[in-house]
Amino acid sequence: MKHTLFFPLILFLLTVQAFAQPGMNPQKRKEIKEMQLKFIINKLQLTEKEKAEFIPVYKTFTAKRESLFFEKHKTMRNFKQNRLNMSNNDLLNLADECVNINFRLAQLDKQYNEEFKKVLPPIKIILLYQAENEFKRSEERRVGKECRSRWSPYH
Repeated sequence: MKHTLFFPLILFLLTVQAFAQPGMNPQKRKEIKEMQLKFIINKLQLTEKEKAEFIPVYKTFTAKRESLFFEKHKTMRNFKQNRLNMSNNDLLNLADECVNINFRLAQLDKQYNEEFKKVLPPIKIILLYQAENEFKRSEERRVGKECRSRWSPYH
């Protein structure tokens, strides 16, 4: 049971680490968002009409998703800073809060899946999800390489 909960938590924290670091330079965060949007537009091969309709919907979606990621990050930071002083009841409330945020993320995904259906053909919706995952993986690799080279004794 512990392993079943541990893996999704680690995966989530890696995602938050890569895309929603509260301490990250706002300019750097903006650059990453712009790179992601360009990457997605390129992968989806959007027409001008699709692009004009898709971009505002996608930006709203990602802003709401980022807000929930920050909320989750804040919750986990609270745990990290206070875990030794937390009662079992506090810990259970924190676990409920994490599940609630994950549920709201899933609701957001479902809501915007419907919104994407209004502005994109079905194949491009699936390509969108693939492109998001591909971009996330490439950013995780890039950030990992930066961290490894920064801390390598051989650089």
